[in-house]
Parts: sequence; structure tokens; C-alpha cells
Amino acid sequence: MSHKILITVLWITILSTNSLFAKEFDSTHELPKVITPDKHRVFIRGVDGSGGLRFPVMDYLKYEPINYMLVNGFDEYAALNAFSKQKDQTGGSRQYELEYRYLDKFRLIYENRRLVNVPTSDNDSEGFRFKESYKGFGAGYFHPLSPNFNLGVSLRRVSLDQTTTIGTVTFNFLPTNSGVGIMGRDFGMQAKGYVPGIHLEIKPMRWFEIHLGNQFYNIVGDDTKVRVDSVPFTFRNVTTNVMFYELANGNVNYTGEKTTLDFIFRFSSWFATRWGYSVEKYRVKYNNYFIFLGDIDSSVVYSALEGSQKQKMEYSSLNITVEFSKSFGE
Repeated sequence: MSHKILITVLWITILSTNSLFAKEFDSTHELPKVITPDKHRVFIRGVDGSGGLRFPVMDYLKYEPINYMLVNGFDEYAALNAFSKQKDQTGGSRQYELEYRYLDKFRLIYENRRLVNVPTSDNDSEGFRFKESYKGFGAGYFHPLSPNFNLGVSLRRVSLDQTTTIGTVTFNFLPTNSGVGIMGRDFGMQAKGYVPGIHLEIKPMRWFEIHLGNQFYNIVGDDTKVRVDSVPFTFRNVTTNVMFYELANGNVNYTGEKTTLDFIFRFSSWFATRWGYSVEKYRVKYNNYFIFLGDIDSSVVYSALEGSQKQKMEYSSLNITVEFSKSFGE
């Protein structure tokens, strides 16, 4: 589902809701009742999500053999890797939320999410292990345009911590290259910043709501890469392990948007469920990037090539939320 489909669904909902309110209701068709805002209310939510996932390291590995050929010339093995199709990844997320509302207008929210790739029989051969830890704390103001419509703005302070590990073991039995090799790679990115958002809440019925939100990311952080390979080499019946390593570091800009659409069903004053869909699309751009490969000349060339690349982070998920709430005061 794209952004255009989400916007289309929103406008259809608004038009149909306005049509409902414009009718003249008789004694058997009263206007839908809405919940009177509490002075104080606290919400606790648990959100499970699942969907397609693409993380930045996948783009890095896609460009890596191309960079190698630009520096060293054509290589059959590198060309095969450059043009082979990467396997699709599936993501699974779990988020916990704590929210406080005053008169339903002024809101404070804390969010904590863990997102990982889910290995399957189709993609586990690539050995990816991706994990993202997200924490957000912020405030919002939601203005009631009518008893059935709220328009809100929010501002969150967020922190992201993404890690990807790739570990493989090789078994070689060639006369000049026999033994067990170990190849390990670790990728890490940490970013922080403020994320504004705009939100619309539609409450056509007391027990049913529709929420649409959009958050705008433009945060900064650091990126690190570490690679250590131990490759066996046999000469005159003597096998030794040759070590190969890479160290990289740079500043990153993490920009993009997160769009959410939720349908809320309130079964009582204290319990509700949400069924929704979210689309997250971000871009990672390097600043002051440098990779050390063991010699200065190669390091400078590869730093320029890799530092100019942009990588994508995308996650489109179906979400199910369980919500508990409690009011306080008058």
C-alpha cells in the first residue's frame, strides 16, 4: 500500500463521514455519540507488526562488488555478485507505548520498539542478523475541530540504534587453500534528533475511530563498520591463516517519513484494539566517511566511492495493537 492509497482512503472516509453528519436524523437515527474527554487519562499499549523489510547494509553489499571492479577492473566473481538479486527480507517488530492525556488535547508519549529481520528458509543463507532499537519521547497538542475531528501536531526526541552482523564459516579443500575460514562483519549506526509530526483523528462513532499520522525524520548520527576475515592458506604442506580486516567510520544523515493508518475499536472505556498499516521510508547519507583497508591509497579511493553512496531503510508492516487505559480526576 502506497502513500497515495493511504491518502485516498482518508479522503473517502472524510467525505463519507461528512455525508453522515449532514443528514437530518429522525428519532431513530440520532447523531453518533462521542466520548467526553477525561481530565486525565493514561494509556498503555502493545504493538506487534510484520512486513517487508530492507535495511541499509543490503544496499552497501549490493554496491560493494561494483566498487571493487571500479578500482581493480573486471572480475567474474564480483560481477556475479553485483548483478545477482538479493533475497527479500521480512521484518518483525514489537513496540510498547505509555501515553498521558490532559483533556485529550495535551499529550505526552513514550515509545520503545525493537525491530528485527526474521530469517526464513529462503533468505537465511545470506546470514543477515539485523536489529533496530528505537526510543522516542515527546509531546503533542490535538485541537478539536469538532467533536468528531482532531487535528494534532507532535514533536518527539528519538534515538535509533541499528546493528547488522554477518558471520560465515568456509571449508576449503584445495591443495593451496585448505582448512576452515571465518568471515565476520559488524555494521552499526546510531542516530538521534527531533522528529515533528502531524496527525488527524476521526471519531464517527463512540466505539470506532480512524487515526492517520505522518512523522518527518531528519536526524544525525554515526556509522561504523568492522570486518575481520581469517582465510586458510597452505604452502608446502603448512597451513596458516591470513587475516584481512576493514575499519570504517563516518557521520550520517538519516532522513525520511513514517506514515501510519489505524482503525480503533473501543470495546469499553478501558480496553481497545487497533488494526493498522504503516510505511517507513528513510535514506542514509554519509558525511566525513573513511574506510581503512591496510594501505592509504586503497583506503582513500574506497572512502570516496563508499562515502558518496546513499542507502535505504524501508519497513512496511501490518500492525495489531492492544490498548488499556484508565482515567483519573473529574
